[in-house]
Amino acid sequence: MSTKKSGVNSLQNNLSAISQLVGASPVMPGEPDDVYQQGLVATVQELGATTPLQVYLAEKIFECMWWMRRYENQKRAAVIHAMAKALARVRTYDIDDKLLARVEAAVHANRLDDEFAQLLVDKRFTMQSLTQRAMASCQGELLNLEGLISNKAKTMAGFQASYEVLVNRNVNAERMRLQNSLLQRDLGAIDNGPSGGDGC
Repeated sequence: MSTKKSGVNSLQNNLSAISQLVGASPVMPGEPDDVYQQGLVATVQELGATTPLQVYLAEKIFECMWWMRRYENQKRAAVIHAMAKALARVRTYDIDDKLLARVEAAVHANRLDDEFAQLLVDKRFTMQSLTQRAMASCQGELLNLEGLISNKAKTMAGFQASYEVLVNRNVNAERMRLQNSLLQRDLGAIDNGPSGGDGC
């Protein structure tokens, strides 16, 4: 147990040394640094990264996943904001800012109480129709975020391919040596085989 814990601590020290070398903080203000570090350590362990370059590529893979999660959270926040705006609209162009903040906080917390249900009735929405209205009103933003997620997924695939090449480089080199050795043996057997041209 203590060996495993010291291994994790050693890994975290290596990760922080690499992060210092690169020089950028991976989390935005308000994001949980400890959650990021735990996810990063788990990714490095899952990939079995040991060398500095392997650890760096593992870190880049996890960073892509973190950005994808961040964009997913932004999608949710955009829909919730649009829902709150629809419920807080007083007239065509006016928004009750206090109601907007209350509704947005309630929906973020998934606290859909009696007051919220009454507001839905007053504004002639069901939860389904409100969600549909919100998604339609922020469709451009959602499509933009989907594009960003797709780009990060492609970037992550590139890092994964680089990681695979790096990890399998020694295995592939050994495989090539074995194939060459077998080929030389087979060619040697052909050269040393019976010369079938003596005739009867």
